[in-house]
Amino acid sequence: MSGKTIATIYFYLISAASLLLIVVGVFSILNFVINSTQYDKYPLRYSQPDCESGYSYYPKPAPFVESEATLSAQEMKRQEAACKNQQDDERKQHKIENLRDAVGFSLIGLVLFLIHFPLARKQSKS
Repeated sequence: MSGKTIATIYFYLISAASLLLIVVGVFSILNFVINSTQYDKYPLRYSQPDCESGYSYYPKPAPFVESEATLSAQEMKRQEAACKNQQDDERKQHKIENLRDAVGFSLIGLVLFLIHFPLARKQSKS
């Protein structure tokens, strides 16, 4: 196998990998657009507890007689507001990460393809 053949194979392999990056990037862009336009709030990465009904990570304890240990209504509202703020921050961060990944995959794939595919064609013609 000559050096020219190896170079041609290399350029075509990099071109194929860059096409894969472009496909992943386009899929990510479509996913971002759908999530941004079709939902009232940008979806969270993992299922989160509902802030209004309290945390649903653990089973609810058995009811007990109200005592000094129960939270006041004001404290419950404060915790609910903190929960909503945390979820809003997570939504914003997830949206930024999705956009970054979508644009990154697309641009890197496009740049690699535009560099390597013409070289592969040039190598295979000569």
